[in-house]
Amino acid sequence: MAFGASQPSSSPQLPLQVRWIGKVHDDLSLAMLYSAADVTVVPSRQENLPQVATEAQACGCPVVAFACTGLPDAVLHQRTGYLARAYDLDDLAHGLRWLLDDQDRRRSLGTAARERAVRLWCPEVVARQYVEAYRQATAKPTTERLRET
Repeated sequence: MAFGASQPSSSPQLPLQVRWIGKVHDDLSLAMLYSAADVTVVPSRQENLPQVATEAQACGCPVVAFACTGLPDAVLHQRTGYLARAYDLDDLAHGLRWLLDDQDRRRSLGTAARERAVRLWCPEVVARQYVEAYRQATAKPTTERLRET
């Protein structure tokens, strides 16, 4: 299935059936789509921390992506998904087959992806990190504190 955009007027010829979902307007529907998918492919060439990859993994869906830009921060190669050599479409296809051909592997990576996503990106964890960053940013340097006493 493909979502986020409407079906193109000239659909690409792929060796598998594609269901075009279109734009998704709410978080619950998006989570259901990720959860129903066997794998999420993120063929991005420029990303900082790709939200599609983190969202998919939070829903227990392993990710296949290029090993470039921020994707290696989001996906652990052969642990939460597959990172293909940058811009190598054959390797991207290999990673997709590697996941789709082994249901147990796919489930195992999906479970690991979910566990990692909760550990790193759940709101409580991220909020604590922000609080600590703000605390450090507003703390006076030690030498400045000593001068005030």
